[in-house]
Amino acid sequence: MRKLIGVLVVLTICIVAVGFYRGWFTLSGPNRDADGNKVNIELSVDPAKAKADATQAKDKASELAGQGQEKTE
Repeated sequence: MRKLIGVLVVLTICIVAVGFYRGWFTLSGPNRDADGNKVNIELSVDPAKAKADATQAKDKASELAGQGQEKTE
């Protein structure tokens, strides 16, 4: 059970890291509060970008699979 949880944690970290790298998620901290004790941080998610990247990956995988079939025939 501990191994499964460990795998899920690592998988989640990888997805978040790829998401930030590919631009699916962005963090922004606009301005400090007047008191200087509070900082507002915003997390933005771009599902259109993630969907476009998934479609692009699917197309590339289909293309590579087609090339593999051509070589075996």
